Amino acid sequence: MLPNWYFEIFNRYKEQLQRKNALYLALSAGVDSNTLLHWLSIFKDELPPIYTIHVNHNWHGDYSHLWANFAKKRAEYYGFTHFHYEVYFKDHDPKGLEAAGREARYLKFGETMQENSLLCVGHHRSDQAETLMQRLLRSSGVRGLGAMRDFNKVEFGPHTIELFRPFLSISKKSLYETATKLSLPWLEDYTNHEADDMERNIIRNNLFKTMEDEFPKYEAAFYQVTQFMQEADDLLQDIAAEDLTKIGAQNPFSPKNSTLLINLPALQKLSYLRQKNALQAWIRPHNLIFTQKQLSEFFRVFVEQVPTHQSFFKLENFGIFYFQDHLYLRPLVEDSITPTLQFTKATNAPSQAFWDQKNLALIKREGGERFHPINRDKSQLLRKLLQEQNLPQWERDNCWLLIDLDTKEILWINHLGFSKLLMPYIKEEGVTPSLALFITDVPAI
Repeated sequence: MLPNWYFEIFNRYKEQLQRKNALYLALSAGVDSNTLLHWLSIFKDELPPIYTIHVNHNWHGDYSHLWANFAKKRAEYYGFTHFHYEVYFKDHDPKGLEAAGREARYLKFGETMQENSLLCVGHHRSDQAETLMQRLLRSSGVRGLGAMRDFNKVEFGPHTIELFRPFLSISKKSLYETATKLSLPWLEDYTNHEADDMERNIIRNNLFKTMEDEFPKYEAAFYQVTQFMQEADDLLQDIAAEDLTKIGAQNPFSPKNSTLLINLPALQKLSYLRQKNALQAWIRPHNLIFTQKQLSEFFRVFVEQVPTHQSFFKLENFGIFYFQDHLYLRPLVEDSITPTLQFTKATNAPSQAFWDQKNLALIKREGGERFHPINRDKSQLLRKLLQEQNLPQWERDNCWLLIDLDTKEILWINHLGFSKLLMPYIKEEGVTPSLALFITDVPAI
């Protein structure tokens, strides 16, 4: 007989799953993913098409192949299409092997999955407790203490993968009991029991073994804490969204989906706690977070003293800049990198055929150039044209010219648009150049 929680979990997520085109299961040989495999098979007639994926890291010799073959046979047993990949890590630093393995694994997942699909993973309540303990030991805030969510997105390379964790409320003990009762086969991964220098294994095999003797219900308590923290984080996000509508502005120098600007005087009118909350929400779409130390430094640079156009704050591979009462969040790009030229549909622009017949090159502004914009009567020095646009200095520095290599004429500039030379070729519907480097894939909050 199937356990009641099989049906409870299915009914909890049924509608969300049915809106997807496909479900993919990250399948290993362990009890968690094989119980999840069985759970999916029970409800497969009410779900989108189901596929399984196994990535063999080849870390454990014959064991790796044993686990890989086992996963393949279990997927075939249920009639699911199975994807198997082999990856190798020769000459890789052992200290970074776990992260390298995760990246390789998720890149394969992303390459395999189709649009509007979910990656189902077997994380359970015991994993959630370990994650919460890790975050506590790292002094995480509300967002971090929410630990893993049942649905969330991760980005690896060009792939954005939506994860689904249906078993977060189920303990590993319950999974073992269910698999045993239903005679589900699995293989133990002996590496999970090695209390070496891996942080999670120390928590699992040392701290929690001691805790279980005195606090046998600690897992359920930890799980409840993560739910409270997720609710608190959602509430803080709602408050931040309201505040960002008041203090945010669209970036006039970048595409519509770029990060909002922050009006600094408006930010300063908020309470200190709401300022911090709004700033965290502002950078969150880029997977960034301020530490307490970084926030203190940010306030010193932009709030406690009068900022200038030279004020700058580095946050990982992004920079925060100040210009005319506004804060800009921009990716930091090496000067040697040339953006990718692409064409997008636009009104009052030349046709795609016009651009296709040109021998085009994208070059960076060097100084001394002249340009004749389509809306001007004469050409002028590019420097003066950019000054008239009231551009921040970093935007003037990131000025790119699209030239015709055959005639050496400038046809388009990213901050100024088309040359007067293109007037005879303008159509009601056409395409316009754009630079991929300056497009942020994550929409503003």
